[in-house]
Amino acid sequence: MGGKRSFVRIRVGTISRLLVTALLVGTSANAQLPDEGWPFEDSYQTQMLYLHSFVNYAFDLEWQYQWEQRQFVRNSLRINTGSVASDELLTDIDINISQPLNEKWRFAGRFTRDGFRWQQLRKEQLLLGLERSILDSSAVYLMINPEYNKESIDIAAGYTYYMDNREQYVRIGVLSEDFQWSTKTDTGGRQDKDPVSVEWAIRLGVGNNWWLYSDGKVGTGFERTFADATLSPEISRHNRRENTAQLRLTQAAQTGRTWSAWIRWYDFNELQEFRPPGYDYDYSDTVINAAVEHTRLIGERHRLRLLAQFVDQQAESIGFNAHNYDRQDLLAGVFYEYLWPMSGLTLAYMAGQPDINYAAPAPGDSYELGDYRDKVMVGWRYTFSADAQIRVTISHEVAAQGFGGGAIQFQMFF
Repeated sequence: MGGKRSFVRIRVGTISRLLVTALLVGTSANAQLPDEGWPFEDSYQTQMLYLHSFVNYAFDLEWQYQWEQRQFVRNSLRINTGSVASDELLTDIDINISQPLNEKWRFAGRFTRDGFRWQQLRKEQLLLGLERSILDSSAVYLMINPEYNKESIDIAAGYTYYMDNREQYVRIGVLSEDFQWSTKTDTGGRQDKDPVSVEWAIRLGVGNNWWLYSDGKVGTGFERTFADATLSPEISRHNRRENTAQLRLTQAAQTGRTWSAWIRWYDFNELQEFRPPGYDYDYSDTVINAAVEHTRLIGERHRLRLLAQFVDQQAESIGFNAHNYDRQDLLAGVFYEYLWPMSGLTLAYMAGQPDINYAAPAPGDSYELGDYRDKVMVGWRYTFSADAQIRVTISHEVAAQGFGGGAIQFQMFF
């Protein structure tokens, strides 16, 4: 009986709030009000979230090193797609186009798709333009995102200093997103702060076969207000910021031994205010990931790869769905690959120990999770040429006793 009374109270409260909303805003086609299933918490209770994304489905050290080295030499593409559920296929895509047109000009293009769940936004961006050499080792570029909706057009411009046949570089640029939003939107909104970011990609040799690599995007985010209650009957304010950066140090020896250590930072914040009461929120999410990876050849036929990572995630919501989310994961992976001239067979064991604490104002809504999770994986890699490889893997969840998902990775330079 107590459970039924609680259910009735929840339903009555929800219905009352919906009736108030309906009276205030009518039947709007621009409904943006959050509900109990808002997406920020979708992955909170997924104990294998980072085991999937950072260990099982991550590009290995060899592929990552090649990408850093060759992504601006000519054209490059990599696809990483993994299944974590019967109805979810998560895909990351990176494409860089740097096609020479003559001695001075190159066609420049970039497409990125961030599809893995550990980031709050799953988004795509296409930029197309030109790069022009201004000195023997320098170039400037200008690219634009040709979106159908002009309010979503982005523009990027920057400078790159190249060395060593474009395998070393310092690229610094500015990305202005949605720069026409205020004049093109049909919501009656105004962009009080334009989302302008500094972007960079750096790869430099630091001696003794050590390489420094860094990339990232850090900016202001946008701030928007919606004064016209007729055109925007629900939302009155919307701010959003998403920043990311990584720093990596790698040693690649001629003997087939490679060491790499890196730290990655992700920061997200979104604030929304609404005309109906009870829905305002200020949500933030920060993830810091530190890792060490080692690969070595054992004879001519065997490759061993070891990986250890630590993840710290801190998230909170003020207002709607108020809570604090505190999570730390210890991750590890051992990968053995038997090598043939053009292919390889991989066997792996991967494990993660999450420590999750969710604190809400109502004690009954709080929870703690910390179950040991592990996976075994078998994979096959085929090398088409020095410029293209594919890897297919399938895994099994040991402790959870379930299908661990399949993945396909493809990397090509052309």
